[in-house]
Amino acid sequence: MFICLALPAVVLIARRLIGEEGSAGVVLLTAASPIPVLYATFGRPHTLLFAWLMWSTLLALEAADRGSRRLWIAAGAALGLSVFVHPTAPLYAGTALVAALVYAYRDLRTLWREVWPGLLAFAVTFGPYYVRTLHVLGDRYGVSSGAASGRTFSGRPVWEDALHFIAPGAHDLNYFTVLAAVGLVALLVRGRYRVVGFCVLTVAAPVVFFSVVPASGDSALFFDRYMIPTVPAFLVLVLAGILALARFAGPLRLLVIAVLVGWLLVHELHYDLRHRDRTRAIGIEAVADAAARQPAGSVLFGSTGTSGALFSSFDYGHPANLLDRYVSLTTHSLQFVDDDSCERALPFLQGPPTPRYGVWLFYAVAPDEQRAAAAAFARTKAVVVRPGPAYFLLRSPERLAPEALIRLGRAYRLAWRAAVPSNPRVNELLIADNELLKGHCVPYGDLGDPDISPHWPPATTTHQ
Repeated sequence: MFICLALPAVVLIARRLIGEEGSAGVVLLTAASPIPVLYATFGRPHTLLFAWLMWSTLLALEAADRGSRRLWIAAGAALGLSVFVHPTAPLYAGTALVAALVYAYRDLRTLWREVWPGLLAFAVTFGPYYVRTLHVLGDRYGVSSGAASGRTFSGRPVWEDALHFIAPGAHDLNYFTVLAAVGLVALLVRGRYRVVGFCVLTVAAPVVFFSVVPASGDSALFFDRYMIPTVPAFLVLVLAGILALARFAGPLRLLVIAVLVGWLLVHELHYDLRHRDRTRAIGIEAVADAAARQPAGSVLFGSTGTSGALFSSFDYGHPANLLDRYVSLTTHSLQFVDDDSCERALPFLQGPPTPRYGVWLFYAVAPDEQRAAAAAFARTKAVVVRPGPAYFLLRSPERLAPEALIRLGRAYRLAWRAAVPSNPRVNELLIADNELLKGHCVPYGDLGDPDISPHWPPATTTHQ
């Protein structure tokens, strides 16, 4: 949804930079760009940040063209407020503001008279919140003066990973990068220095930042999602290259543009469809269907399981421990009790003692884990449903009161832990079970929510 919200701003930005024909190609390729599409399926805040930044950047470019103080104030405030969307927003908001200043280049005194109110609005909206939450950089992102410099999962330099994120292909030199290089040269030859400055700054800023920033935590590694806000600027260069080549085609110019954009679009869709197939292979629909067939009013408790390639490709860091949430969003006949945290499940335990069935979900990646879990659950009296080879849906054999369901769930989880010791995260559920039965809850995790962090045991932070 947020990608759709961003696209109107993308087309208006591209039209301002390279004209009508180029903007149509930019918006098509942005809509199918693999990394934004990938994160759009996750429901994570990075696509919301992308939409916010695109509209804020459009405001800044409009202010640059008009020389309007009011528009600069609006743009500065909008960019500053992006910090409320995601902690990494300041990197992109600051880059967008600087890139807009480069795009607006003219007499410095004139530019300063126009821009200073916008810079002040940016500081006022951005400063207080960010100063108050500056510890997040140290706690969550591992930023510190004594840590190692930017790193990647692949072991390649940051710039090389970044190139593959925004220019999908097996090699550094591919259709996208070659056309972007042609576009960069073409814009320079035509004297479009402001457009070049805007695009190069936008693309280079996160690459430089993550190459030099001192970092030590997992979250400080360079992820593909950090390049999402740069995609339209990079594609502007790509389309500039296509337009430059199409000029040699004379009357067939529009046909050449359509063929080249279509070829790139097919290349992107190849990656999108592969991601779709991986997501479907997880089989969440089958689990949701099996859960929906359970007696109405049954209680769905927290899930757990091992992490493999399928779940990791769906949502990094949050594998089967979020399966219950996914199922609860589509299965409304069940009561969802998120008991991976004692505090959230306590109202259920202290609520009406109405007997109900309980439902528990488990996920095992490896075949040997599946066989061990199947044997362990066969020794219980649970009703076991297998929606897929990796899934186990357990239902209590009879309706039970809340406390009895908690005790039964603990027994199932202990059986699972003995059979599948490679899944240590089941311990957070068992800790919550024990706390519930003792009547003493100890919150943990960011904001008291263990699902915010992918780490187990949860990382200790100074603000908890």
